[in-house]
Amino acid sequence: MKFNIIFLFALISFYFLQNKAYAQPQLWEIYSISNQPFVNVTVDKYESDSLYLKYMDQMIVLHQDSIKYLLHRNESNFGLGFLIGAVLGGILGNSASQRSDDLFSGSGRSSSTLFGILIGGAIGGSAGLASGADNKYQVEKLNSEDKRKLLNRIFN
Repeated sequence: MKFNIIFLFALISFYFLQNKAYAQPQLWEIYSISNQPFVNVTVDKYESDSLYLKYMDQMIVLHQDSIKYLLHRNESNFGLGFLIGAVLGGILGNSASQRSDDLFSGSGRSSSTLFGILIGGAIGGSAGLASGADNKYQVEKLNSEDKRKLLNRIFN
């Protein structure tokens, strides 16, 4: 029963590591074919083969054929992943040492808990880093129909 609760907690934590906070506007870096960067812009909409960008209360319209690539920077979730992994690893290490009294005694229990914290933290931190990887979309080399499909998928 205790293992099921820990497993459920781990699944819920992993779910939250994968989801983004949708209340905040998503910031993009968009580079044109002429290598002009549009950094920290929000995409208002995509329609009629054009992206409508907002930057400092200005509306910028970019035709899909003038876009080289799009970059969406994601925040790292290393800290949260490390914390969740360390807590779960410590719980598992402690419960494993309590079940096998013959193998662990006194300092053995605390060392297995510490070992669980370190291993769990490393695994959780790695999962947090992986969930924060940037998304780069190469647009320039696509044909017009594929550009339309990609931009519709991302922004609509």
